[in-house]
Amino acid sequence: MLTIALWACLSLVQATAQDEQIVLDTDSPPRLLKQKKPSYPDEAFRKRVQGVVVVEYVIDAQGRVKRPRILESIPGLDQAAIKVLEKWRFAPARKEGKAVATIAQSPIAFCIGDDGCSLRMIEARKK
Repeated sequence: MLTIALWACLSLVQATAQDEQIVLDTDSPPRLLKQKKPSYPDEAFRKRVQGVVVVEYVIDAQGRVKRPRILESIPGLDQAAIKVLEKWRFAPARKEGKAVATIAQSPIAFCIGDDGCSLRMIEARKK
Protein backbone atom coordinates (compact mmCIF):
# COMPACT_ATOMS: atom_id res chain seq x y z
CA MET A 1 0.00 0.00 0.00
CA LEU A 2 1.25 3.46 -0.86
CA THR A 3 0.78 6.24 1.66
CA ILE A 4 1.87 9.81 1.24
CA ALA A 5 1.22 12.22 4.09
CA LEU A 6 0.95 15.89 3.44
CA TRP A 7 1.57 17.73 6.62
CA ALA A 8 -0.50 20.89 6.36
CA CYS A 9 1.18 22.37 9.40
CA LEU A 10 2.95 25.55 8.44
CA SER A 11 5.96 26.79 10.33
CA LEU A 12 6.73 30.44 9.78
CA VAL A 13 10.43 31.11 9.54
CA GLN A 14 12.67 34.14 9.40
CA ALA A 15 13.17 35.94 6.12
CA THR A 16 16.53 36.89 4.72
CA ALA A 17 17.50 40.46 3.87
CA GLN A 18 16.81 39.87 0.18
CA ASP A 19 13.15 39.11 0.95
CA GLU A 20 12.25 42.64 2.02
CA GLN A 21 8.61 42.41 0.90
CA ILE A 22 8.04 39.24 2.95
CA VAL A 23 6.23 39.82 6.23
CA LEU A 24 6.83 37.55 9.21
CA ASP A 25 4.93 39.57 11.79
CA THR A 26 1.45 38.95 10.37
CA ASP A 27 -1.95 39.59 11.96
CA SER A 28 -3.21 36.29 10.60
CA PRO A 29 -1.17 33.41 9.17
CA PRO A 30 -1.76 31.81 5.77
CA ARG A 31 -4.47 29.16 5.66
CA LEU A 32 -4.35 26.11 3.41
CA LEU A 33 -7.25 26.06 0.94
CA LYS A 34 -6.26 23.47 -1.66
CA GLN A 35 -3.88 20.59 -1.13
CA LYS A 36 -2.92 17.98 -3.70
CA LYS A 37 -1.21 14.67 -3.04
CA PRO A 38 2.16 14.11 -4.69
CA SER A 39 2.82 11.36 -7.18
CA TYR A 40 5.31 8.82 -5.89
CA PRO A 41 8.15 8.79 -8.45
CA ASP A 42 8.31 5.39 -10.18
CA GLU A 43 12.02 4.87 -9.60
CA ALA A 44 11.79 5.85 -5.92
CA PHE A 45 8.84 3.49 -5.48
CA ARG A 46 10.72 0.60 -7.14
CA LYS A 47 13.74 1.27 -4.92
CA ARG A 48 11.42 1.62 -1.89
CA VAL A 49 12.79 5.08 -1.05
CA GLN A 50 10.89 6.55 1.90
CA GLY A 51 11.28 9.57 4.13
CA VAL A 52 10.30 13.12 4.94
CA VAL A 53 11.24 15.99 2.62
CA VAL A 54 11.13 19.40 4.31
CA VAL A 55 10.52 22.35 2.04
CA GLU A 56 10.68 26.08 2.78
CA TYR A 57 8.71 28.35 0.46
CA VAL A 58 7.13 31.75 0.04
CA ILE A 59 3.36 32.06 0.10
CA ASP A 60 2.74 35.18 -1.97
CA ALA A 61 -0.02 37.76 -1.47
CA GLN A 62 -2.22 35.80 -3.92
CA GLY A 63 -1.80 32.58 -1.91
CA ARG A 64 0.49 30.83 -4.39
CA VAL A 65 3.64 28.90 -3.50
CA LYS A 66 6.80 30.51 -4.84
CA ARG A 67 10.54 29.83 -4.52
CA PRO A 68 10.41 26.36 -2.91
CA ARG A 69 13.72 25.32 -1.38
CA ILE A 70 14.59 21.91 0.00
CA LEU A 71 15.75 22.05 3.63
CA GLU A 72 15.88 18.31 4.29
CA SER A 73 16.42 16.17 1.22
CA ILE A 74 15.47 12.61 0.33
CA PRO A 75 17.13 11.95 -3.04
CA GLY A 76 14.54 10.70 -5.51
CA LEU A 77 11.65 12.40 -3.69
CA ASP A 78 12.64 16.09 -3.62
CA GLN A 79 11.23 17.01 -7.04
CA ALA A 80 7.89 15.31 -6.28
CA ALA A 81 7.64 17.34 -3.07
CA ILE A 82 8.35 20.61 -4.88
CA LYS A 83 6.00 19.77 -7.74
CA VAL A 84 3.05 19.14 -5.43
CA LEU A 85 3.71 22.20 -3.26
CA GLU A 86 3.48 24.41 -6.32
CA LYS A 87 -0.12 23.17 -6.75
CA TRP A 88 -1.17 24.05 -3.20
CA ARG A 89 -3.23 27.21 -2.69
CA PHE A 90 -3.56 29.32 0.45
CA ALA A 91 -5.56 32.19 1.80
CA PRO A 92 -2.57 34.53 2.17
CA ALA A 93 -1.28 35.92 5.44
CA ARG A 94 -2.67 39.32 6.36
CA LYS A 95 -1.13 42.39 7.94
CA GLU A 96 -3.29 45.42 8.75
CA GLY A 97 -6.06 44.06 6.55
CA LYS A 98 -3.84 43.56 3.49
CA ALA A 99 -2.74 40.27 1.96
CA VAL A 100 1.04 39.86 2.34
CA ALA A 101 3.72 37.39 1.36
CA THR A 102 5.30 35.26 4.07
CA ILE A 103 7.59 32.25 4.41
CA ALA A 104 6.53 28.79 5.55
CA GLN A 105 7.91 25.27 5.89
CA SER A 106 6.15 21.96 5.38
CA PRO A 107 7.33 18.38 5.86
CA ILE A 108 6.04 15.99 3.20
CA ALA A 109 6.31 12.31 4.06
CA PHE A 110 6.60 9.58 1.46
CA CYS A 111 5.91 6.15 2.86
CA ILE A 112 5.27 2.73 1.37
CA GLY A 113 3.22 0.95 3.97
CA ASP A 114 0.17 1.30 6.16
CA ASP A 115 -1.91 4.48 6.43
CA GLY A 116 -0.32 5.58 9.73
CA CYS A 117 3.24 5.15 8.48
CA SER A 118 3.66 8.68 7.12
CA LEU A 119 2.37 10.38 10.25
CA ARG A 120 4.68 8.25 12.40
CA MET A 121 7.61 9.32 10.19
CA ILE A 122 6.77 13.00 10.68
CA GLU A 123 6.31 12.59 14.43
CA ALA A 124 9.61 10.69 14.74
CA ARG A 125 11.36 13.50 12.85
CA LYS A 126 10.19 16.02 15.46
CA LYS A 127 11.95 14.15 18.29
